[in-house]
Amino acid sequence: MLFILILIGALGGFMAGLIGIGGGVIFGPALFFVFQAAGIQDPVLTPLTVGSSLLCTFAASVSGAVAQHRARAIDVPTALVAGGLAAVAVVTVGRLVTTQPWYDNQAFQALLGIVLVVVVVRMLTTRRSSDNNTLSTDGAQRGPLRLATIGVSAGSLATLAGVGGGVVLVPLFNALLKLPLKVAAGTSTASIVLITGAGVITYALLGLGAPVPDGALGYVGWKASLALALPAIVTARMGVSAAHRLDVRIVRYVFAALAAFVAVRLLLNAFG
Repeated sequence: MLFILILIGALGGFMAGLIGIGGGVIFGPALFFVFQAAGIQDPVLTPLTVGSSLLCTFAASVSGAVAQHRARAIDVPTALVAGGLAAVAVVTVGRLVTTQPWYDNQAFQALLGIVLVVVVVRMLTTRRSSDNNTLSTDGAQRGPLRLATIGVSAGSLATLAGVGGGVVLVPLFNALLKLPLKVAAGTSTASIVLITGAGVITYALLGLGAPVPDGALGYVGWKASLALALPAIVTARMGVSAAHRLDVRIVRYVFAALAAFVAVRLLLNAFG
């Protein structure tokens, strides 16, 4: 099992660096199945999965953001504003929604699966005119309403589904703000550092006093997350390097294929 988790962590980190998603779409389901197999049930299972996934995503995103900064693929003002607004949404939604009894493992899987289906359709139907390999942000449209919409959406999704919000950030940065796809991925990675950092602190505090297993601080299972997070830190940089060598359309299709696979798995579990 440990070897499998290390491989999953390496894959999650690589995809985080490659397409700017943070890796949560891989870490979340993996941790969910691990905790479920260990006999952990709701009301602890879902928030523990979310908090632990955010920790893994934070580790991968810090590594990826450093590499993206060196590649000059981060639009810093956008990352700070969108990430900051998303962090506020993380704290708010975490307190009001994900620790409630009705938000159980079925709701968690169904929500993440549906969101990923929408993202797959969006990524596959986006006009190819936006698929350019430039890093120039001269045509970016950083209106406050657009930034607020993106930030709140990403933060809410991060809290509800245990992902970094990159499944929202990348396509919206690209479509709404008109950032080139590679810059959208780099900016997403930087934003996710703020989002998941706030998420980890929030879930650690919300879970204090809860009947969590050994190796967990509140709703953050740091011990279970290490096998995923440590290889992800290494492979995230490899993913960034690959992203800046590959044709951007390949990045788009890889993202869509990964999201579709995870979506089918989650929806089958939720409704099957």
